[in-house]
Amino acid sequence: MTAKGNSGLGSCVVVVGAPGSEFVRTTVRLAREWAIDAVPCDDVYSAVVGLAGQVGRRVLVLGGIRELTRENGAFFSIASAHAVQCCCLLDKSSSAKRRAMLAALRAGASVIGDVQEVGGVLREWLAMAGQGGSPRARNASQTKRLSHDTPGTVYEDLRATEAELNALLG
Repeated sequence: MTAKGNSGLGSCVVVVGAPGSEFVRTTVRLAREWAIDAVPCDDVYSAVVGLAGQVGRRVLVLGGIRELTRENGAFFSIASAHAVQCCCLLDKSSSAKRRAMLAALRAGASVIGDVQEVGGVLREWLAMAGQGGSPRARNASQTKRLSHDTPGTVYEDLRATEAELNALLG
């Protein structure tokens, strides 16, 4: 499966993962139910192509944390350059989850722990569009918001979040 989309129309969700996975099927189904274009991508590399086809649109990328943090999280730089919000599904079986979580947090991505949370992520993302607000705002149960305005605060939030992660994962 390759990345496809209709550039220039409304909002779009790029879904990164195995086409038959519960995560991809659920996300695509929910997006289509809410009249959001869905662009399924097999891997992070096809997601980059998917993003290129969505220039000028409001885009949310959802994918497994292991997939989105490939190549030391280089995808997050690409997404950031296009003002794209990312949300990662935590892979509880990954041995590199601490490093992957930190890469996602540093990039300002949301992190969810279960496929069932996808609906809430899409609902929040759509609500932020209606309010003209930043898609980076998150539910308090998710990771802390990273402020790009005050660099000292960013690192304080990361340290606090890292300590919380260590406590949860340790």
